[in-house]
Amino acid sequence: MMPINHCWYWQVGKQCGFIHADSALQAKQLLAQHKINSAAVKPLSAHKLKGYKPRLSLWYELLQQVSDLLSSGLPLAEALRHSVCESPSRGLRWMVEDCIRCIERGLAFSRALQLYKNCLPEEDIIAIAWAEQTGQLAHTLHQLHQVAKRQMLLKKQMSKALRYPVIVLLVAGAVCFMMMGWVLPSFAPLFSEGELPWLTRTLLNASGFLRKQAVSLLGLILILSALLYIVRKQAPLFWQRTLSQLPFIGQLLEDIKLQQLFHRLAVALKAGIETRQALNSTAHSLTWLPHRHALRSVQQSVEQGKGWVDSFRASPLSEPRTLSFLKVAEQNGNVDQAFATLADIRQQRFEQNCERLIGLAEPLLMVVLGGIIGTLLVAMYLPLFSMGQQF
Repeated sequence: MMPINHCWYWQVGKQCGFIHADSALQAKQLLAQHKINSAAVKPLSAHKLKGYKPRLSLWYELLQQVSDLLSSGLPLAEALRHSVCESPSRGLRWMVEDCIRCIERGLAFSRALQLYKNCLPEEDIIAIAWAEQTGQLAHTLHQLHQVAKRQMLLKKQMSKALRYPVIVLLVAGAVCFMMMGWVLPSFAPLFSEGELPWLTRTLLNASGFLRKQAVSLLGLILILSALLYIVRKQAPLFWQRTLSQLPFIGQLLEDIKLQQLFHRLAVALKAGIETRQALNSTAHSLTWLPHRHALRSVQQSVEQGKGWVDSFRASPLSEPRTLSFLKVAEQNGNVDQAFATLADIRQQRFEQNCERLIGLAEPLLMVVLGGIIGTLLVAMYLPLFSMGQQF
């Protein structure tokens, strides 16, 4: 089999796509084998190739369609061709078409996907490689789609739980800023004579300070935003650990990230991946660094010959429920099912916490918003009441 190391962009009229080859001549020869002649080819760097990276939702939809077609008895190359032909992602079409040509030349699907490991999830490619070895490709593709679908639903639920409080707080801040900056000062000339109530006087002083120091306050906000951005990018582990300590949000993040960890482990083990490789690929796929480091410690314990229970007990992922499930699973040999059950439990807990947060946030935010606006209105009308009593 010829080595295929470099990506080339080819075009013939309105037809275009990707192909991997060692040289432009080899790329043209490979295209000619598939009846694509007189193609103009040019090298495509890894940076430019990333620009064609497809949305993950489209990638997982493709995997589900391929799984359904494989289950119906269609060969892999034909299943891929039928699944990708209507994809709205040009980059995904070109990548899969190149993979189809590789498969028709005798390459495994996972080996062809390795050529695009910078554009597609590497943990999915590893799972597909093990599934090909165990003959469970259709089932594994379905499982990968289900995992992604769950993650998307959980992210939507979390966004829904946080969106309402954030919007209300932003509206409250904007209303407060407008009233303090423009509305309240316009009433100041009316209150120039006589002693003002303490509340009105305090708010007028705060309004004057806000107007004088508006530029400085805006600069301070920008500096703090820049510092938070720098900490998030340069110290992601510290940033994520700080987020996990926040009330309500920290628990939601813990549940959703543990659900992802357990579900990916379950899928990897069900696909027949060896234990150490399953732990390694799962840890590599995690974006939540505290759990990634914890899973690395579990992997080290497993490599030292310890069982699942002892490995998890010595890690930050130690939890009575997790340990009890793994203890029973080790005795029965159903560790993958134990992780799937733990993922379901975390998902249910996450959904319950989201509903609880929404239920608590609505009345609390109404009290905060009403308190802010009510205080400003009272501060404006108190002097009018005082003036009316004088007459």
